[in-house]
Amino acid sequence: RATQELEKGNFDVRTNIRTGDEIEELGNAINKATEALGKMEEERKQIDNAKTEFLSITSHELRSPMTPMKAQLQMLEKEYFGKLTEEQKNSISIILRNADRLDKIILDFLEISRIEAARLRFSFKKTDLKKTVEETVELMKGSAKEKNIRLIVNISDELPIIEVDPDRISQVLRNLIDNAIKFSDKNSEIIITAKAEKDHILFSVKDHGIGITPENQIRIFEPFYQVEKTLNRKHGGTGLGLAICRGIVEAQKGKIWVESKPLQGSTFYFTVPLKPVKEIEPIKILFSPKKNLENKIKEEFKAALGPMGIVEFNDLKNKNALWKKDIFEYIDMLKKECILTEEKGEEFKKNINIIFGDEKEKIEKDTSNQKNENKPIFTLPGNPNKKDVIQKK
Repeated sequence: RATQELEKGNFDVRTNIRTGDEIEELGNAINKATEALGKMEEERKQIDNAKTEFLSITSHELRSPMTPMKAQLQMLEKEYFGKLTEEQKNSISIILRNADRLDKIILDFLEISRIEAARLRFSFKKTDLKKTVEETVELMKGSAKEKNIRLIVNISDELPIIEVDPDRISQVLRNLIDNAIKFSDKNSEIIITAKAEKDHILFSVKDHGIGITPENQIRIFEPFYQVEKTLNRKHGGTGLGLAICRGIVEAQKGKIWVESKPLQGSTFYFTVPLKPVKEIEPIKILFSPKKNLENKIKEEFKAALGPMGIVEFNDLKNKNALWKKDIFEYIDMLKKECILTEEKGEEFKKNINIIFGDEKEKIEKDTSNQKNENKPIFTLPGNPNKKDVIQKK
């Protein structure tokens, strides 16, 4: 039982074996190892918090001098301090472009730090999303015109007016449209849609660009990840844009995903709930434990479905449907289609519950409620005369 608790990430568990033999020694060794793991986990949390705070402070301090620097450069460029030669104008223009680029990079880091610290600001108000989308698209037409790309808006007339932050919606759309423009051929088109579905609004941005391989689709929302190194050198970018989009969308309990085939274009989707989420929770973007979680889920899919489990797992991941609720719905579908028996399906769900830590939370809650009660006693398997007492701090 103690090892099962450790597997769930509960480092507060202890054994209290009094048998005077090698089993007691084994129990003591487990206690020491568990204590060491608990300290490491606490240090990891402290480092993680320090990293987020450092990122926030550094980004803010770096950005503070950028505004006056750019203002002075713009005044120089406009010849407020005297006439400039063509060479001087070109030189200042280069400095200004790079200052803008640096400012954007710093701003991206600042946004990441806000997302991770649950400090992302949302200004909710009743919003006509059709108007928001149209205004955003109008803003992006300048960039699209350089490659003669048509931006087509297809919005449902039944789109409801909901309480949302229009600036954040526009921010996500701008990023997705900007990427679509960068990686689309000249004289092509980009289609932007929005429609109401059940309890959310579904947005999409569809291009006819180079497309994305399945391997890259899985990682495309990770920070700093760039699909094609050569292409990104050509087009620029820090690789933080889509990670920020993910943070904004997930902060509102929405989903964001991509569907694409190489050389056949890509369609990025994201959802916004009809009711705003005002209690913002921290979302790990940098050095996220999400990868470890996904690996565990992947192993459960493989165990339940064999080699096809990997294919199904990747399909769900591409659609950003690895939330517990999504996986449970998927398992229910497998049971309904008689692909999994009722017993196998429930076992699958139980294992997914353990991965998401629900069992651990239940144990910790029970422990808190029973602090002053007697500790439960478990009989060691194969030896009914020896007792293994599981203690939790």
